[in-house]
Amino acid sequence: MGFPAFNKKHSRWTRVWRAYLFVAAMLMIGASLVYTLMLIRRLEEEPRIMSRVFARFCMTAALPEAAGDSPETGIIFEEVIQKINFPVMVTDHRGMPLAWKGIPVEPMSLSEDDYLRWQNLSTKDRLYPLKKALQDLSQENQPIPLMLGTDSTVVGYVYYGQPRVLKELHYLPFLQLAMIALFVGIGFMGFRAIKMNEERALWVGLTREAAHQLGTPISSLIGWITLLKEGSQPLGEVIPEMENDLAHLEKVLSRFNQIGSFPKLETQFLQPLLDETICYFERRLRVRGQAVTLERKIDPACRANLNRVLLIWAIENVVKNALDALEDRPGVIEISCLRNGRRIEIKISDNGRGIPPKNQKRIFAPGFTTKPMGWGLGLSLVKRIVEDYHGGRVRLLFSRPGTGTCFLIQLPAADQD
Repeated sequence: MGFPAFNKKHSRWTRVWRAYLFVAAMLMIGASLVYTLMLIRRLEEEPRIMSRVFARFCMTAALPEAAGDSPETGIIFEEVIQKINFPVMVTDHRGMPLAWKGIPVEPMSLSEDDYLRWQNLSTKDRLYPLKKALQDLSQENQPIPLMLGTDSTVVGYVYYGQPRVLKELHYLPFLQLAMIALFVGIGFMGFRAIKMNEERALWVGLTREAAHQLGTPISSLIGWITLLKEGSQPLGEVIPEMENDLAHLEKVLSRFNQIGSFPKLETQFLQPLLDETICYFERRLRVRGQAVTLERKIDPACRANLNRVLLIWAIENVVKNALDALEDRPGVIEISCLRNGRRIEIKISDNGRGIPPKNQKRIFAPGFTTKPMGWGLGLSLVKRIVEDYHGGRVRLLFSRPGTGTCFLIQLPAADQD
């Protein structure tokens, strides 16, 4: 017997929906990553296009015999380079830097001596950072040659790199995956904690319910045995009462046995079932002397596929809550059972204290209770019996503090013969 481990009627559909949600989440994650990569590739094109345009300007303005010294070339450098937001460097045909932008090296003019020692610069040389930047740019992208004249003479090269922000964007997909993994991990841990608390509340509530359900008839049997030993009661009076207690024990064991496995449903009329439940409470009310009227409005033709033991248990729990809501005051509990299309609707209403609005969304949560000695199992058990075992639905139809409460249980109607 284990409450959290029972087989749900709709578990197959639950697994299907979980699979759909998982696939949808993976598609969304994949779409986000693909879009990010496409965006990065589009941004990578901008430096390439601008560098080609820049190279074309240089080739248009420069003269073959003075690729780096003409005034026109200087003007183009100043005008175009100022609008470029990525590292770029122009060299002559020997690979010596002529101009640059976006590189952490102060502008300077290179002398003939600088050209001579360019290939053998030490790391402490003032030109070394410039040479290192040129090497890095050459590794990032293929330089664009500056070709002039009808014979396409190469007079220089344009080296370019990626903007700093674009380099940082390359880490964005990994950051996205890390964030998604973090949120999934936190969500999983939170969901697991909720499930563990729910199962803990169910086990505690179920244990207390079992102790309560078994305690009353067992205590009664102990009392009858004591009377038999004393001989103070005739055997003919004691045995029927003991048989009633044993029958109650059997019913309790049957309930707990079926709640831990998939119960068998049979097509039955609901009127006998509801009449039995109402008569049971009427006897209890007479013994307790509580002035509560149980009113009924039951269509005798209502039939459904149900498990009699479990459905009676569910209805008893709702009626018990209604009695508790009356707080030992005179009141009325109405139980109706009517057919509405393809569903059987059972309404249980009272004129008790009602449920505060802040609690109405939590009443079916396992472990939630407002009673000082409550276990928070009753309505969660009702929800599981009605929805998981019978394919129906249970909900709070209305509740107003000081006015009363009405619960609605809907069951699929059995086809008429």
